[in-house]
Amino acid sequence: MPPVFLPFEVEMAVMKKLLLRWLPALLAIFGVVAAAGLWVMRSGLPQRDGELRLAGLHAPVEVRWDRYGVPHLKGGSGRDLALALGFLHANDRMTQLELGRRAAAGRLAEVFGPGAVQMDAEARMLRLREAAEATLNRVGPESRAWFDAYAAGVNAWLERRGDDLPPTLKLFGIRPEPWTPVDSLGFVFLMARDLSFWQGRPEEMRFEWLRRFGPERTQDLLGEKDAHLPPAIVAMAEAERARDTGRPGNGSVPAPDLAHGSNNWAVGLSRSAEGLPLLANDLHLPMQLPGLWYQAHFRAPDYEVMGITLPGVPGVIVGQNRDLAWALTNVMMDDSDLFFEELDPAGERVRRGDGWAPVTTERVEIPVRWARPVPLTLQTSDRGPLLPAEPTRGLPPRSLTWTAYLQDDPLAAFLHLGRARRVADIPAGIGGFVAPAQNLVAADRAGSLLHVLLGRMPRRLQGDGRLPAPGHDAAYGWDGLRDASENPRRAPADDALVTANDDIRPTAAAGPLTADFDGPARAKRIRELLGQKPRWLAADFAAMQGDAVSRFARELVALGEGTYVGSAALAYDALVRWDGRMGVDGASALFTLFEKRLAEAIFGDELDVAQVSGPVRREWLVRILRGGMNAAWFDDVATPEVETRETILAKALAESWDEGVERWGEDVSRWEYGELHRLTLRHPLGMLPVVGRLFNRGPFPVGGSATTIAAFPLPGPGKAARVNEGPTVRWVAVAGDGDRSLAVLPGGQSGHPLDPHYDDQLDLYLRGATHPVTWSEEAIAAATVSTLKLHP
Repeated sequence: MPPVFLPFEVEMAVMKKLLLRWLPALLAIFGVVAAAGLWVMRSGLPQRDGELRLAGLHAPVEVRWDRYGVPHLKGGSGRDLALALGFLHANDRMTQLELGRRAAAGRLAEVFGPGAVQMDAEARMLRLREAAEATLNRVGPESRAWFDAYAAGVNAWLERRGDDLPPTLKLFGIRPEPWTPVDSLGFVFLMARDLSFWQGRPEEMRFEWLRRFGPERTQDLLGEKDAHLPPAIVAMAEAERARDTGRPGNGSVPAPDLAHGSNNWAVGLSRSAEGLPLLANDLHLPMQLPGLWYQAHFRAPDYEVMGITLPGVPGVIVGQNRDLAWALTNVMMDDSDLFFEELDPAGERVRRGDGWAPVTTERVEIPVRWARPVPLTLQTSDRGPLLPAEPTRGLPPRSLTWTAYLQDDPLAAFLHLGRARRVADIPAGIGGFVAPAQNLVAADRAGSLLHVLLGRMPRRLQGDGRLPAPGHDAAYGWDGLRDASENPRRAPADDALVTANDDIRPTAAAGPLTADFDGPARAKRIRELLGQKPRWLAADFAAMQGDAVSRFARELVALGEGTYVGSAALAYDALVRWDGRMGVDGASALFTLFEKRLAEAIFGDELDVAQVSGPVRREWLVRILRGGMNAAWFDDVATPEVETRETILAKALAESWDEGVERWGEDVSRWEYGELHRLTLRHPLGMLPVVGRLFNRGPFPVGGSATTIAAFPLPGPGKAARVNEGPTVRWVAVAGDGDRSLAVLPGGQSGHPLDPHYDDQLDLYLRGATHPVTWSEEAIAAATVSTLKLHP
């Protein structure tokens, strides 16, 4: 799934800017803290035993913890369990809750100072808080009861704790306000934003291609000869090109480092050695401490589910009940469109055909710690938020239309999944979920499998959303959302289903689903492995999640076949003899250098390759080496010669070889991919001097890549060689027997660095191992290490 959310990724970016600006003040703070450091560090530790009374509970809830800090909740109703979950999320992740809701509301600068103003401005410009408020008015009565109960649970923890808060909140003097249901829905919109096409502004980047290269070469880059180029937008790009050809390549908004993805796959009875269907899921998102997810188990007469929860939100996102298991991956759907607008001279209306539509204007201030408030003007057209013009990038004012603004009831679908008994029951109860669109794969104990798009597609009047559309033209726009019954659905082939952010359309023909799918490498590797054994165990699926063989690497090497000499020949010979395994040592390092240099050599003279997302870069490389792109891209426009395919390949190979030899010597088997590919799990306070090491874990050399099942992508060319993303949870479910299911987090359940569950799963995770999940009362009793009893 689904990405840049994750309050902690936001928080770390804020912290970096904050340290640069306020380091002297922070050192002074730590001079004071040193005198009472242990008191600060131990503040806010979770409580996992004893008895407490919580306002709002209708009946007692018993919470039993296993050795990994996973809570098993047993109560009288799902609503009571939602209240208890709010308490537990606050107990383990209150900093995550507080900073996440501030990220959604645009209130980070209020506590972190000027370094957070830009992030606050974007959250406010996107109207995330307002969208959450509007959605709350549309949720059904059961979902509202769960949101209310969850808020009561968080507030019960805050009331009991008083000043006994976790270190981050303590150090920055943050006293959380009471939690509300809107705060929870803010997390839904953060996730929707981070898994949305909004990230990286791809439509603006494609308009830049159109402005620089014209329609024909833009179609070539898109790889879709039938992609719709609105004539008015083409004319605008041509006019911009005639006026100014000196603007920078792709504008000022870089593509995100992260291409949020995930894997899930399932097999039915004929392919399972467990006697029940198997399902695996690993969710690829930014890596941090604490992690994004929180494991929990719920048992009540009306809700009996275990799995992975999202702190901030009630309910299980990925999990299983007595009969059924489900898993998610990001569809990569184009769920937002930009409309180029023409404003009247007063800036109060936008043109609509021969008439005008009003623009609402709101002037707000962003409170900023240690500085004056920053004024911000927010405008909205009839199509959505109106972004201000950016003349230096040739961009007029743009209206943003986004499926998430039409969100109905995001919780109801997951409550329904938790109660479904057969996969046939699922479609009837998930139509209210809109965004972020997900590939839902499910399996039931009878052996049935299902893959369906969870979410809603926009109903575009004209065009496919690949480029901005002319806002004045009534032929463009949305007519609401398509009904969930129109969503793509796939039947299992050979009693198996696989999704890995690849193309899920039944045919390659253009249809209502527009998306930037990832390449097929991970999905093909999963199917390749599934074909190697007739039957599978849960432990086998867990081992598959650590597979580091890249079919993309093998394909790219094969496509580079040629006659080479010197260093290029040595490099190609080493790559041809390599099996494509992205291990921490060996030719994986050579391939990484080669892929980077090849992309820069082919496209870097005309594009800023670092601003193109990884999936798009990789698709270009494969397509151009297959002969599916204009060969003119091989020519380096900065030289008088005309470079060919062969000269560019030889150059990239030779330079990669020479760089590797200089770094590690002649023996490729001893080259250190782990030096290029290191994972550090960062806590936002990990950047602080001296004590920062108490919060971070790593760096660790890791295998895998963006194109392996063990998906640990590196950022693009020109960026730090540091793994920022990977599987944020690994989950393997035996549908119908939770005692045989497996899970692991890259860290632990707790967000407190002095808590034993802060990093107690990290060693398992790095070894590619998992821990058992308990479902039955007998297994839970045997695994329980402490008990907390919550009373009304």
